[in-house]
Parts: sequence; structure tokens; C-alpha cells
Amino acid sequence: MKIVTVENKSEWNDLLLRCKHVSILQTWEYGEAKQNVEGVIPIRNIITDGVKPIGIVQTLVRKIPLFRGIARINRGPLILPEYHRSHLDPFLQILKLLHDHWVKWERMVLLIAPNIQKNEIDCVKLQELGYDATNNNAWESILVDLSLDEVALRKNLHQKWRNLLNKAEKINLELEIANSVEGLSFLMSRYNQMMTEKNFSGPSEKLIKEIKNVTLDESSVQVMFAVKNSVRIGGVLVLGYIDTCHYLVGWNSTEGKIFQSNYFLLWQAMLIFKKMGYRWFDLGGINEKLTPGITHFKRGLGGNEYVLIGEFEAFPSGFFYSLAKKFIKLGLKHNRR
Repeated sequence: MKIVTVENKSEWNDLLLRCKHVSILQTWEYGEAKQNVEGVIPIRNIITDGVKPIGIVQTLVRKIPLFRGIARINRGPLILPEYHRSHLDPFLQILKLLHDHWVKWERMVLLIAPNIQKNEIDCVKLQELGYDATNNNAWESILVDLSLDEVALRKNLHQKWRNLLNKAEKINLELEIANSVEGLSFLMSRYNQMMTEKNFSGPSEKLIKEIKNVTLDESSVQVMFAVKNSVRIGGVLVLGYIDTCHYLVGWNSTEGKIFQSNYFLLWQAMLIFKKMGYRWFDLGGINEKLTPGITHFKRGLGGNEYVLIGEFEAFPSGFFYSLAKKFIKLGLKHNRR
């Protein structure tokens, strides 16, 4: 296997279009936004069998003092359909190649959250390749199949969820599409305030705005508000890429909770992105222990839950890295995205 660097956006996007369930974390736009906002360096690679592409991976490299740097791979590598991950040999070979490339040859710390679901591969096999599991929670989410017709989508909603959606529709909430600078700023200001009040972390305003700035297809980024009596009472931001749209930001006011604006908005978002031709609606992270209310709400849409294998790390060998490993890990807490 060989690693080939991709410098052309069209070439990268052509390969992404051949993959399924592509996370925004592996898109060219996300890497560009992270570079512009945080100064990380996106490295995009094709893994080939010497002739044909087998998979692709975007790595975000962060330079740190005294070390070569930290290489971060989130939701990658992506395996091309003809080498689908149900046949695990290519996947494991690619993970070995990535370990050799970044840890042995580049002498960087490698953080990786592979794009493979739990129980599809034994974690022991990754340990044998030189990866150690971290204590971070594995990514869990829910996918709703938008290829179903509207009647079937509504039927799949849990009864209570559907009842609350009916309630929101009966009080005649209005839907506002506000894909403007003002609309995004309004939503993010409310979202930032909610993060502070409820003590949780989400995507930063700078990063969200930059993703929107570098995304050429404006229709793929939708800022939506539920409006009652000319007042915005709730809002969401959904971003689509290839076959999947992602629920990134949600805000609900006190009035929004009374009028069930979050039910109204998620349902409207599903219908809008379905009409645009997207196959999957990814509802974002769930965690039954840390966010039981949010998890219960998202489960009410009746989608298919998935859990990824988790996050792993690998350090270069040598006395210097062994000595500094604890200090490096403290700094890694701020470099997980």
C-alpha cells in the first residue's frame, strides 16, 4: 500500500462521492475551516494498492513546541465501496500504514477515531498495531433514512414524539429560513448562551461560520427558526454533504419548550433535506448517561442507532516521548476535535 497526497479539491470530492455515510469531519470544507480558524494543517491522502485507490483519509496536524506535532484523524479512514469495510483486511492494513506513516516515520502523536462501528472489529487487533484505547466516550448517534416517504417517516416517529409534533403544528408555528449572516449570528449567540447556562460544549461559533463561508453550495447549510407571534423561539442549523445531512446546532427558548419548537424544527429539517435529495439525517451525538434528555428526544424520531469503535492514540517510541507522555496527554484534551 502507498500513501498519496491530494492537493486538488475536485479530486478529493470525487473520491468522497464514492463513499457512504461521509462525516463532515472528513470533508475538504471542514479541514479548510479548521485551518482558517485554528491554524491546523489539513493533510488529505489517498491510500492505494499501488495502482487503484482503496481508501481516503483527512488528517489534521497541529504543531506543538518541542515535538513534531499531533496528527488527528476523526471519522476516518473512509474505505471505497469496492473494498468495503465488511472485509476488514484492507481496513486493518490501512490503520497499520497510518500508524507507520505518522508515528514511526513522521514521529508525531496520532489520535484516531476510526470510521468503523463497535463490534465490527476487535479492539485487540488495534492494540496489536500499536494503538491504545483512550478513556473518551465512543461516538454514538442516530441515522434517519430519508429515502422513506413522508407517511412512513411520520409513522416511524415514537407515539409521544408524534403527539408533541402534532401539538406544535396545531398552534401554527411558522418556519423561517434565515441563511444570512444575521440569522447565523442570532442562532449562535443563543446557542453560546445555552452552552454556558447548561455547562456543555459544542462547535464554536467561529468554526461554524467558517464552514459556512467555505461551503460553495449555500443550500447545504440551513439555518431554521420556529417563529410564534413574529418572535423566534427556537432554531437549528443543519449541514448537508454528499448523501448525509448533520444536525449540528439546536437552541430552544422558554417559549420554545412550551410550544414544542424543537419537534417542529427537526421534522421540518428532515422534510427539507429529503426534498433536496439527501439519503440520511444524522441527529448528532447521544449519550444515555451524560445527556439522557437529549438522547431520549432524538430516539423519538425512530432512526437507527450506531456506536463507533472509540478513540485510540499512539506515541512514537523513545525515552523522550515516554518521559513527556503524561504532559502531552494533558494538552491533548484541548485537541480532540
